[in-house]
Amino acid sequence: MFSIVIPSLNNLDYLKLCLNSIKKNSTFKHQIIVHINIGDDGSLNFIKNSNFDYTYTDYNAGICEGMNLAAKKANSNYILYAHDDFYFAPMWDKFLYEEVKK
Repeated sequence: MFSIVIPSLNNLDYLKLCLNSIKKNSTFKHQIIVHINIGDDGSLNFIKNSNFDYTYTDYNAGICEGMNLAAKKANSNYILYAHDDFYFAPMWDKFLYEEVKK
């Protein structure tokens, strides 16, 4: 349904919470692409061992560069930009998709 692009800068605990909220509260299946900036807090190893798509820079590439790198991996018609400290509420995607269809 959506390709969700999430930049992260050494924020592993919040990133895990964000990703879990997407898995738990989504109605549809989505592609999740995380851009890891630096990742020396364990987030790079975490994302490498997950089923999520990701991009990586060993420096703080910033939001623009990180988002552009990650967005190149998108495989859906809709790209959703999020942050690693977002929490996705139940059925968030159902309501968003209904608005997109309008």
